[in-house]
Amino acid sequence: MESFRTGMFAAPPGSPARFPVSPVSRRGPAAGITSIVGGSFRDRVPPSTSRGEPMIFITAKFRVLPESADRWPEITREFTEATRAEPGCLWFDWSRSVDDPVEYVLVEAFRDDEAGAAHVGSEHFRQAQRTLPPHLAATPRIVNTTIPQDDWSLLGEMAVPERD
Repeated sequence: MESFRTGMFAAPPGSPARFPVSPVSRRGPAAGITSIVGGSFRDRVPPSTSRGEPMIFITAKFRVLPESADRWPEITREFTEATRAEPGCLWFDWSRSVDDPVEYVLVEAFRDDEAGAAHVGSEHFRQAQRTLPPHLAATPRIVNTTIPQDDWSLLGEMAVPERD
């Protein structure tokens, strides 16, 4: 078995695929740094905020060729739908930059390392490795980490009061 490297994930020869993760940062609001509105983050976390098992959280930026930019949602449709159908996929959402029409941002999350490894080992991922790069202007950039929650938290600094 040969080693594979996608630019995001790697597995050594002869080993099962491993979904690498970065350690959770000890800096930032969760460490008690004061926000611009005062007080610590922990003081403002609403009780409904999810703090379940850690999940793999990924954000990737894709620079798409100008001639493919308007068609990117269609170009990625099969890959997106197949990924969203994976049992360990929590979400897989594309957004287009409001400042740069050839940049798309992918925000995705997986239940755990095994779910991430299953994603990278899937046929639809291998297919995307063949079909998406011809539409890209540059190698995608990624942030890949494990975070200690299993869903989106509420943004307390922009809390919306209940509406009638």
